[in-house]
Amino acid sequence: MLSPPKTFTMTDASIDHKTDILIKTHDPDQSDLSALKGDRLFRSIMENVADLIAVVDANGYRIYNSPSYERVLGYTSAELQGTWAYDKIHPDDRKQVLEAAAETLQTGVGKILEYRMQHKDGTWRFLESSGSVIRSEQGNVQNIVIVAHDISDRKIEQWERRRAERELERSRQSYKDLVRREEMLNRRLASQIRNSLDFNTIIATAVNEVQDLLLIDLCNFFWYVPNTEPPEFQLVHFATSQNPQAVNVHTYPLSQLPSVGKRLLTQEIVQIQSIYTNSTLDDTSRDLLSQRGFTSQLFVPIKTRSQKLGVIVAAHCQGSRPWNADEVELLQSVANQLAIAIDQAELFDSAQANAAKAQAQALKLEQAIADLQKTQTQLIQTEKMSSLGQLVAGVAHEINNPVNFIYGNLNHASRSVQSLLEVIGLYRQNYPETIPELENFLEEVDFEFLQQDLPKMLSSMKIGAERIRQIVLSLRNFSRTDQEGRKPFNIHEGLDNTLLILQNRFKAFGDRPAINLTKKYGDIPLVYAYAGQLNQVFMNILSNAIDAIDEQTQQLDNSEICITTALKPPNTDDAEPIVLIRISDNGHGIPEDIRKKLFDPFFTTKPVGKGTGLGLSISYQIVVEKHQGKLECLSTLGKGSEFRIEIPLGSPKS
Repeated sequence: MLSPPKTFTMTDASIDHKTDILIKTHDPDQSDLSALKGDRLFRSIMENVADLIAVVDANGYRIYNSPSYERVLGYTSAELQGTWAYDKIHPDDRKQVLEAAAETLQTGVGKILEYRMQHKDGTWRFLESSGSVIRSEQGNVQNIVIVAHDISDRKIEQWERRRAERELERSRQSYKDLVRREEMLNRRLASQIRNSLDFNTIIATAVNEVQDLLLIDLCNFFWYVPNTEPPEFQLVHFATSQNPQAVNVHTYPLSQLPSVGKRLLTQEIVQIQSIYTNSTLDDTSRDLLSQRGFTSQLFVPIKTRSQKLGVIVAAHCQGSRPWNADEVELLQSVANQLAIAIDQAELFDSAQANAAKAQAQALKLEQAIADLQKTQTQLIQTEKMSSLGQLVAGVAHEINNPVNFIYGNLNHASRSVQSLLEVIGLYRQNYPETIPELENFLEEVDFEFLQQDLPKMLSSMKIGAERIRQIVLSLRNFSRTDQEGRKPFNIHEGLDNTLLILQNRFKAFGDRPAINLTKKYGDIPLVYAYAGQLNQVFMNILSNAIDAIDEQTQQLDNSEICITTALKPPNTDDAEPIVLIRISDNGHGIPEDIRKKLFDPFFTTKPVGKGTGLGLSISYQIVVEKHQGKLECLSTLGKGSEFRIEIPLGSPKS
């Protein structure tokens, strides 16, 4: 298939002499054209003329096609009859042909064009065509007559001549370039790659210098990785003078380069002057290299002392490129020096790694000793909380059964009492005169008051039972054990359950007035979290806020705890939405030296027996380590403190 560069010229032209006679001597309507086709002289001329002649209507459909179409393009006149005249023109050329046709129809002046047209066998032929118009009796343009001839051989000859000129010029410079490359290799490349012990610097220097020395489009360095499935060559560094598609590809599976890969595994140098003409290249490898934009390549393998296999790849992306012996020898010399430099870098890296490993082991041992006590105490505290949670859940369950029995029967009792009162009312209505003994008893029990108070008493009992049910439900929700991993969790429900358990501490106590609670809940979604653990965090922080207000030497009349929730959208720091919970109080605040130690294990400012120093430490671990969130404290002396909790929305798999 021909795929040369596109060259087009357009000038005013008219139809050639034979077609001009045809148009001048015949009326250009459809019936005359059909009659002309039947004329013996006309048929004889058309069968022997070498040019392609076609008549196209104003909509672009073929009316007539000369027999020469079959000789030049393989299509018979019958196959082309009635088809769209431009469907077999190369897509890259079709626009300018359609524009020329439209202009010809409008102005009546034809154009000379060069374009590609598809042969019946799928190949492309270059045609040069001129056009003229057939007008109706009223002088309107009715049809276009196209006369074209095949110029493919001329185009090929032009390309070959240009290629030969380029090759000749390249040969003239070859000797000078070789001398220059040898000098640069010995004086620059060798010194640079040997003066560095950094692996990446060595590879980058070598690849950049090779690309510059050989004047190639692209130079790559690959490591062979045998432990992948399938084994593959992985790109380490590249240098390019262009921006080819292949640079975006970082791996080449061995299965896609079967013949080349096998030769490289045996450390054989592979030269490919042209991927289209190389007889040793299999179709799979040829297709892959073609897709990546390569036309010519030179592979030089490198093997280090550690038996790692690398490959320097010199690539060309524009036509064939012969790799002469001097260039192969030059690249082999680079490969040998590069192998030595890589060995030195690997030895240096190994020594550094061993030293770092020894230092890391010492630090790790020191950290392990420091963490042992912390972990042990936290495990004891966690087990204690787990046992307490199970105990609370069990007690809540045992309380729940009788409460449900009472609550469920209160409705029936209310209806029964109401029925009895109605019965007594009907009796008194129908028998207003009662016996003295019954009258005395009704007065003794104050029946009028009992009749009004009994329904109220049952209603109060129902409210009390409902309150007990809510407390039991809060205890059960708060004491979740999180044995099944993260689940969708309602932050507001968790906060409300915690507040219900702590509600007694918000009431006035001694000289301390009641604590005002302000809730500013935003519109937040469910989060995937460990519900029981987050409830523990809320409990610890709210308890500390209440303790801070209780410990004030001078009580305020307007002590307040405020809980605010909001949803933070993703930003440069957070890849997913974040739920923000802010718990603030107007206590006396926390000094800076204490605030910095709040989340340290065993740190507490409370008297002995009132605090373990683990509440905020465990809370920090739950938020940061378990939920990948943030927990921080902001405080101003004399104004209060604020704890900020950030929890990512998460997902079922997180």
